[in-house]
Amino acid sequence: MGNMINIHGIREQSKIPQILYWDIETSSIDIKYRTYDLSVKIKRFDPETIERDWTMLSVAWAFNDEPVKCIGVSPQNPLNDSEVVRQFHEVLCQADYIIGHNMDAFDLKKFNTRAAFYGLAPIGQKNSIDTLKIALKYFKFTSNKLRYVAKFFQIDQKDDSPDWDKCLEGDSEALSYMRQYNKQDVEVTRQLYKALAPYHTTHPDMNVKAPVKDGLGNLVQNVCPVCLSGHTHKRGKVFRSKKAVQSYSCQDCGHRFAGK
Repeated sequence: MGNMINIHGIREQSKIPQILYWDIETSSIDIKYRTYDLSVKIKRFDPETIERDWTMLSVAWAFNDEPVKCIGVSPQNPLNDSEVVRQFHEVLCQADYIIGHNMDAFDLKKFNTRAAFYGLAPIGQKNSIDTLKIALKYFKFTSNKLRYVAKFFQIDQKDDSPDWDKCLEGDSEALSYMRQYNKQDVEVTRQLYKALAPYHTTHPDMNVKAPVKDGLGNLVQNVCPVCLSGHTHKRGKVFRSKKAVQSYSCQDCGHRFAGK
């Protein structure tokens, strides 16, 4: 069994990492095609053919284990995402870690595009953890889409997609359903992250932000870098830079990691 470190310790509440789970919904793009273009798969749009560009319709988020929140466009002006972008910009700036599915390639770049449109300052470098990248690196799922991987782990499924046309028309019921759909994506992502994270061998050490101390004020060593648990077992040795380092396994999330 090895030696168990069974110490919860004390962590300053003000230093608990602010982990932000988030997801956005965006509108479609109206493109004017000539008839002979329809058989061609266009990956890059000719600016001259864009009649209406995309905007953000809503964004949902949750810090740590808090309830999911969401802001969306108004029925009166569903193509005006100014308040959605500005309010969420303030939220993003508070985060220490940001987590999403396909977030690096889609959500973050989309948000940056709209933030720049409104002249907002960059949010700065964030510790990004993309669950799609974890899925691609450590697993071989038949599909890496959020709906499929969530089903694989028996996580509550996403509802049917909103009626996007009605959302763009400002239909109140459609927009309300879209916000609930957006919030569900965030909850699914949060649960999926907790299922995938223990396999992430290069996971950022979240304990750096909020080190655990014992009753005497001494740092507790070998806290799990993923879930910040002090319940860890020694699990043999691993080699780092030609030196043997003690390996540990977390008794709460199962993550294996090398000691300090």
